Amino acid sequence: MSVAREVIVDLLARGHAVRFRAGGDSMHPIIRCDDCLLVEPADRTRIRRGDVVLTLADRGLTAHRVIALTDGTLITRGDNLRENDLPVDFSRVLGRVTHAERDGRTRRIRRASSVLLMFTRALVRVSARL
Repeated sequence: MSVAREVIVDLLARGHAVRFRAGGDSMHPIIRCDDCLLVEPADRTRIRRGDVVLTLADRGLTAHRVIALTDGTLITRGDNLRENDLPVDFSRVLGRVTHAERDGRTRRIRRASSVLLMFTRALVRVSARL
């Protein structure tokens, strides 16, 4: 595990919010590569479908939207991706992404509604066919 990842995991586990630069475009357009994300420790009992959470996935730190919750696990997916991520155990949920900063502007990251989730999924499928 990288030093930065270790520090982020440790700070969130101790109840501190963290701020770091995102890499990748899987959450485009809401979160873009090089946006600064603010992640607050998550009360796992308050995580809901549509929240953007930071997890310690097998591939590393991942900020994706919660698509489904089951007993002890959740399924996430990037807004710009066609496939769901593998199920993640709740113990690997580090926090909830609350804000993203780009070009000096800070935007709140809100929970997506079911309608928005369906629209986004359809848009990604259509764009993949073009």
